[in-house]
Parts: sequence; C-alpha cells; structure tokens
Amino acid sequence: MDLIVRLAADGLLIIIVSISVVTVLLSIRSAFWKMAAVIVMAALTSLLAGKILSLMYQPEVARPFLEQGMAPGAAYIDNPGFPSDHALLATVMVVAVYAVTKKKWLTVLLAVLLVIMCVARVVALVHTPFDVIGGIFAGLIGAVWYRKLTN
Repeated sequence: MDLIVRLAADGLLIIIVSISVVTVLLSIRSAFWKMAAVIVMAALTSLLAGKILSLMYQPEVARPFLEQGMAPGAAYIDNPGFPSDHALLATVMVVAVYAVTKKKWLTVLLAVLLVIMCVARVVALVHTPFDVIGGIFAGLIGAVWYRKLTN
C-alpha cells in the first residue's frame, strides 16, 4: 500500500505534466509562441500567488508526518508545505489542457489524476487537505488570467 501511495503522490505529477505538455504542444502548433508565453506567464502568476499565500498563512506544524512522528510517505521539499506545489503545478497543467484542446475527456482524466495525487499526498502525510486545496486555489489564480488572455 505504501508503494501505491508513493507512486500516486509523486509519480502522478510526472504523468499529469507529461500528458499536458504533449497535448498542449500538439494543440497549439499554429499559435505556439503566443500560447506558450501565456502558459508560462499563467504558471508564474500561480507560483507568485502560492508564494503570497504561504506568506499570509504559516501552519502550526511544518508537515503532518512531523506532527505524528512518522516517516513521510512521499517526496517533499523542506518547507512548511502550504500551499502544495504539486497541486499548484498540476492544476495549471490541467487548465492549460482544458483551454487549448478540444479533448475535454482528457481534461476530465487529468483532473481525476490531480485529485488522486492530492489525496495521496495527504495520505502520505506530506500535506494536509488545506495545503492541497491552497495549491489548487493558487493554480486556478493563474488559470483565470490565462483564460482571459486566450479569449
């Protein structure tokens, strides 16, 4: 079970990003440079939003596994954990796929993988539910800007 949680918590980000990058690249051939710039700016906006959120809220305990005196069940960076960088990046990628492709089924699949990854990161004790919700929220901030620039 620990292996499944670790694969979902860490490996799904790689899968989400890989599928998203390939899909976006195949979908925006004609306007590649414009769309690539918008996606990068949306990601940077989300990252900035995440940083601002982390400055506004400092959790009581850095990570759940520290509070419980256990080993972490997934990879993590030595920071307080709010908001989740995994959730932030995956959210940006899912919204990018949604915005540039007609394959809405793929967006739904990636969104389901995003939810599984977030749940696995909580089960692995590297994040709280609030951390992953904060990451999704920060990712959506850049996505809103992204949608405005593509309309």
